[in-house]
Amino acid sequence: MKTRQTHLAVFCLVLSVFGSAVFGQTEPKFDFYARGEYRANVPRPQSLLRFDVGDHHTTYAQMEQVINAIAAAAPDRVKIFDIGTTNEHRMQHIVAISSPENMARLDEIKAANAKLADPRTTSASEANAIAQNNPSIAWMAYTIHGNESSSFEAFMQVIYQLAASNEPATLDILKNTVVLVVTGENPDGHERFATWYNSVAIGSPDRNAIEHREPWSIWGRVNHYRFNLNRDTLAFTQKESRNMQKAYMEWNPQLAVDHHGQPSQYFFPPTSLPANPNLPQPVTSKWEERYGRANAAAFDANKWDYYVRDIFDAFYPGYWDMYPSLNGATGMTYETDGGGPKGLNWTREDGTIVTFRSSIAKHYVASMTTLETNARHKVERLKDFYDFRAKGMADNARSKMKRVVIDPTSDRVKAAEMVEVMRLSNIEVKVASASFTSPTAHSYMEKDSIAASKTFPAGSYIVDLDQPQRIFIKSILEQNTPQDKAFIDENMARFRRNQMRGKGQPKEDYGFYDITAWSLPLSFGVEAWWTEESTNVAGTMVDAAYLETAKRGSVNGRASISYIIPYETDSTSAMVMRLTQNGYRVAVATRQLNAGGRNWKQGTFVVRVSRNPDTIHDAIAKYSREMGVNVTAVNSGFSDEGDTSVGGEAVISLREPKIAIAADEGVTQESYGSIWWTFDKHGIKFTPMTIGSIRGGALKGYNVLIIPEGSAGRYMSSFGSGGVSVLKEFASGGGTIVTISGASVFAALKDVGLTSAKMVGSDEDEQKGKITEDKAEPKPSPSPGAKPADAAPPEIASDRTEGIAPSLPAIASPSANANNVPEALPGAIMRAKVDRTTYLTYGVDRDEMPVLMASGYFFRYSKEGTNALVFDANPKKPLTISGFVWEGNTERLLKGTAYVIDESMGSGHVVLFAEDPFFRGMTRANTRPFFNAILFNGVF
Repeated sequence: MKTRQTHLAVFCLVLSVFGSAVFGQTEPKFDFYARGEYRANVPRPQSLLRFDVGDHHTTYAQMEQVINAIAAAAPDRVKIFDIGTTNEHRMQHIVAISSPENMARLDEIKAANAKLADPRTTSASEANAIAQNNPSIAWMAYTIHGNESSSFEAFMQVIYQLAASNEPATLDILKNTVVLVVTGENPDGHERFATWYNSVAIGSPDRNAIEHREPWSIWGRVNHYRFNLNRDTLAFTQKESRNMQKAYMEWNPQLAVDHHGQPSQYFFPPTSLPANPNLPQPVTSKWEERYGRANAAAFDANKWDYYVRDIFDAFYPGYWDMYPSLNGATGMTYETDGGGPKGLNWTREDGTIVTFRSSIAKHYVASMTTLETNARHKVERLKDFYDFRAKGMADNARSKMKRVVIDPTSDRVKAAEMVEVMRLSNIEVKVASASFTSPTAHSYMEKDSIAASKTFPAGSYIVDLDQPQRIFIKSILEQNTPQDKAFIDENMARFRRNQMRGKGQPKEDYGFYDITAWSLPLSFGVEAWWTEESTNVAGTMVDAAYLETAKRGSVNGRASISYIIPYETDSTSAMVMRLTQNGYRVAVATRQLNAGGRNWKQGTFVVRVSRNPDTIHDAIAKYSREMGVNVTAVNSGFSDEGDTSVGGEAVISLREPKIAIAADEGVTQESYGSIWWTFDKHGIKFTPMTIGSIRGGALKGYNVLIIPEGSAGRYMSSFGSGGVSVLKEFASGGGTIVTISGASVFAALKDVGLTSAKMVGSDEDEQKGKITEDKAEPKPSPSPGAKPADAAPPEIASDRTEGIAPSLPAIASPSANANNVPEALPGAIMRAKVDRTTYLTYGVDRDEMPVLMASGYFFRYSKEGTNALVFDANPKKPLTISGFVWEGNTERLLKGTAYVIDESMGSGHVVLFAEDPFFRGMTRANTRPFFNAILFNGVF
């Protein structure tokens, strides 16, 4: 190891000295220690690490040695707080840094800050006094994407500067600010990346070098479960997100900066359109402009390139800059230009070299400049923090949306989980103690719905917007968040120009950075309404104890004949899978069942005591309690009415799901990860397999194969004709194949033939050339500005398209009329009609379901199978519930297509999902159809 590090250091030295002659022009070496004098007793990071800044990637354990040593040497300025562990058992930390006077009264500062967050109990004059006497809180977070490694190195330099320097500007920061450094938002992802990179890197700037190409199993951007943590502040599914969120709400910061990488040049705000309309203006823009101009001056002084606005918006509330912004802080994303997959050295498009060290320096300078700016304006920033909530509450009187009501009847566990997410952000929720009626209720399942009278049952959750968190509540719960008209008009103009272009011509990019629909009630799939009034309703405030009880189930006794498990929650099918995977025998009623003196719906599960070991009683009690499933013990097999009893012919035994999941190059990591996380959450066992293993016969002994979202072309090349034959043999022999999004496109390819379903606009689409309605002739619009050069190569991930699948790939027919090829949707929630007669919808007690569409993958109705969820061919109301759709394209082409298709193949099944049912772990409306496809394998 020592030899390798020495060779690498020599290589980097040669590059820095002779870079212009050998590889290209590099930026001057930045001096991180020019802002002294420094306290001699505080160790520099490099003295502990034994390598210079930018020569090597620091591991998590090495970083902890650095911060612990600095904290031990500077206890008057520095204190480390542990905030929770990751999935791989690494402790996350926050390093608090301020003046000795502030450090001595941290609890007092936090308490005063909490007062600013509640204008109901703090007057404007009290808030003004706090702003004068209290320091502001700055949340400085780094490396939420583990392979954006420059920020990981940068925060150690920031901590040292604040802990050791006696420079006047640094002392002013300490006097006026409590700086909270989040030392690695994604420790597991960073460790995966850093360990791999250190083991293969030689510092080559060649873009084709192995050190610039992370393997699928390494990709450090995402966390342990392959989640993008910078999209997780809506559902807070991940441990890291909840650790940080809890700490964030404890401190109530006024400034929050999330440090990223690696675009072509450095980015800092101001941001571009669209802007979330819930952000108060002009105050949001004022602070973005102020911090931005200060950073610009610092970068100009260093002769560094940068940009503002461009593609980085402030719309989707799931980012770690938007969460602070919607909680009253100035939240910002900073993006540096090197490090990560660009490695120690990277050749730009013009032949110059960006180095790891220079990209670290830019984050360091931006961090320090932002903190200096914040210190100069700390009184104003604190006042605006108070005004954010005070004015937000005052605006409630003028807002049409006053209250949200959630009916937990359809899934009390899922409803409680959603309320729990809201409670994490200090949103006040009440549970109704009796039924009540609203005269102005609007259903979430219809966009621009008309107010109607609606009676809600006791136990309904009530979220009144007249509370300090009103702006945040509205941003995550409103049915639809509109985008700026200028932004929509520009993108529609690009769409019209693209339609006019020849088939071989490049298309203009659109400006959507992420999904445009996310409303939590729709994403979770709970039944909810918003109302125009908020009259008093008797009830009690929801606390953690109430939610814990709501998520728990029970069994009413010890059965001598059978246990009846009604399909009332998503967790019901998960519990049944756990039972079968642990050797217990469970059956399903394929018709209405009568047992225990009452009728049970089709799809009810039956556990017959006589067919199971005595341990079944303890297993039922344990799983029902843990998973929130209510179970009824039955002590007689006699049915009082109807044709079906627990021993009837229509009660069919299930088989144990033996699940394999494709996990390999070409598989979208986040799709695989969302399934992994969902299965782990419910205790469902599975085996990840490479495509090579599947192709080589590894499916023997399995009965379910899940192919996550991924590239249809990569799947085709990876499986090949031999692999396709293996898949067909697996299904024909009784196996179930479940495909998702791009994998469903793969299944529909002519050379694959796993389904008879055709894609809209494909060569096999019978309607590809037909015009189904008159369409105005597109008219040219002014062309937008040129696309920036130095776009990231394909192997370097970009936030730019993460939430949006590509439009129809190469399978789009050359002969298809452009008007009949779907344009990729940037994440809209649509209304799907439910076929209640198929096993895939057992447990679904509604006729319509919300589904997220984030691609151009539209599938015609299957003519040979079952279309379980469809988009009505003749809808009586718009299919769009929330988000942006392409006028004249989306709704017209989506009509008469299917979201879930089930086709028989031999004695098995192929089940296609048009989109990811567990997108980011947030969309849960389609959990039951997905679980049913697995659970009922070999039964129907």
